[in-house]
Amino acid sequence: MTNPHRSPCTVRRLLPDLLLVAFAVVLVVFAALFTTNQNFWLDEYFSIHAASLGWEEIASYTAGDVHPPLYYYLLKAFLSLLGHAPVIYRVASFAAYLLTIGMALVLFRPTFGRLATFLFLCLMGPNAASLHYFTEVRMYGWALFFVLLCGFAGYRLVEADHPPRRWWVTLVAAGLAAGYLHYFALLAVAFVYLALLVYSLVRRPALLRNWGIAAAVCIVCYLPWVAVAALRLTQQVSTFWLQEPPALQETLELIVGDQLSSWLALFLLVLGCVAYLVWPRQAPAANRWLVATALLTAVGLPAFGYAATYLVRPMYLPRYFFPAAGLLWLGMAVAASGLIRQLRPNLQRCSGVLLAALLLYAMAEPAQTALREMVECNAVITQELAFVQDRYQEGDRIYSTVDLVDQRVLDFFFPEQNTAAGTDPGAALPESGGSLFLIYQEEDPTGAWAETLTQAGLQMDSWQGALLDNTWCRIYYYVPAAS
Repeated sequence: MTNPHRSPCTVRRLLPDLLLVAFAVVLVVFAALFTTNQNFWLDEYFSIHAASLGWEEIASYTAGDVHPPLYYYLLKAFLSLLGHAPVIYRVASFAAYLLTIGMALVLFRPTFGRLATFLFLCLMGPNAASLHYFTEVRMYGWALFFVLLCGFAGYRLVEADHPPRRWWVTLVAAGLAAGYLHYFALLAVAFVYLALLVYSLVRRPALLRNWGIAAAVCIVCYLPWVAVAALRLTQQVSTFWLQEPPALQETLELIVGDQLSSWLALFLLVLGCVAYLVWPRQAPAANRWLVATALLTAVGLPAFGYAATYLVRPMYLPRYFFPAAGLLWLGMAVAASGLIRQLRPNLQRCSGVLLAALLLYAMAEPAQTALREMVECNAVITQELAFVQDRYQEGDRIYSTVDLVDQRVLDFFFPEQNTAAGTDPGAALPESGGSLFLIYQEEDPTGAWAETLTQAGLQMDSWQGALLDNTWCRIYYYVPAAS
């Protein structure tokens, strides 16, 4: 017979976990709104074009870029399965967001507890950087996921007296995946391996043999890409477009945001990490290793970037830090949770609520601003597409003179229309009797453009403000003068 008193106890026991899952669902629903963003930019069009190539062409094509090829294979796989609608390009990146949330609930919750998992979700879920990079058609969200998984595997190896083989396999597989996504993700994995080596030398020599095997497997499996990309990478570094190093503040803003409350939260979290390394004394050694590794990676990544910038040439961008952000958020959450648990029960609840409230308050305004700006941009893009589609007829031509709005952009937005890009007024002219949609900078066409269009018997009928490749411009509609 069922015990009538058991059900309420079960509900009370499960309620905190149900609330944690509900919070995660809210984060996913909110973040999913950003997959509708229609405002793609230059690097995203590179990804879109790379994914349009054959499977055998992608590696050689991306070798000429500064990024390894794995992301483009992932993107092509998503497109092959789900189609080529604009939202699918962003869903391919958003999948990493879902996996990171799932990792928090499935792996972090039983390992570090509810509070640490909740704080991690507060740091990661509504963060404006997450909302951007986990929906951008680039590799940064996936890189964060695999660096974080690699760091967690390292934690499991440190924690267990006799580490299961699966965590060594996870360490290698996740590290390789991160390295084949982005070079700075590879560097973050190197810091995880370094921290594991130091711990093994100082505290657990028994780990050294397997560590050596794991490192050797990673090196051997990465050598094929090194052989393909080494020469081209050297050429790319020497001609990299970046001229000035970015301000360190731009990197720090990726962690908690750019509000005044963000800086307060960042100060408290970093202070908590440092304090956790020395107090309390009974803190698990594996937890301290994780916090120390997170700090090492978070400091080492930009330090390496700035060192290379000043010794060679500017080559570090704040977004290159994002792959390491997940590991830092986890370290901060574990440290904060560990310190709060040292307080009295009533103070534990108050401290946890206040810290979570501070984090969510710091995230709220940037997230709302990002959503509002996306909605406004989508409205402009929808309007400009309707402007062209409502008027375009057989024999018309769409021609772009804006540098960033090249053929890749035109093919994406106007795949079935007659399009071209360039600076030659003569090449822009449509067929006899056709109209011209001229994508031009934010001013009326003058000089050779105005003269050529007039001589061709075209006159401006109307124009529409436009946002293409994250660039504000105008679409001028020219029709034959007789009409």
